[in-house]
Amino acid sequence: MRILVATVKRAPYVVFVLSGVTLAILFLIFELKLGLQQSLSGFGQQIATGCVLLVLLSYQWVLFAKRVTRNNNNAHQSLTIHRWVGVVTTLAFTAHAVRFGHVWMTGVSVVFFLIALTGVLNRTVLRYRQNWIYLVWMVCHIGLSAALVPLVGVHIWVALAYQ
Repeated sequence: MRILVATVKRAPYVVFVLSGVTLAILFLIFELKLGLQQSLSGFGQQIATGCVLLVLLSYQWVLFAKRVTRNNNNAHQSLTIHRWVGVVTTLAFTAHAVRFGHVWMTGVSVVFFLIALTGVLNRTVLRYRQNWIYLVWMVCHIGLSAALVPLVGVHIWVALAYQ
């Protein structure tokens, strides 16, 4: 229990991401709909939350580009922002998701959940002792994130084409 409390103190975003992923999975399994506003229709809510998700995911890639190009004076602050934007993105996905749907949408959801979970299992939380474990984690997290980009593109195209 002491280790859990220390982890939450060190990385408080973990609780929010795990709660968001759990809520999203429950919403998808039981097809619960989250009515954000009565003024938005089902499709209007999907467009609004989808735009929010697109902006948040794009911002994550901007932060990643800053880190890779070393065009960042305060890397620690950017990493903290990246983690909290990940929390907000997970919660926005919870508001956006309606159901698992067919294989395609289930795949998009699973990739999104894996990105969120690998994001939580970072060096700050698990304290990797060997560098190769960190590198495997990094490849998984960034690789899944890169795989999400075309999946989101096709999702947008299909969603708008059939509405």
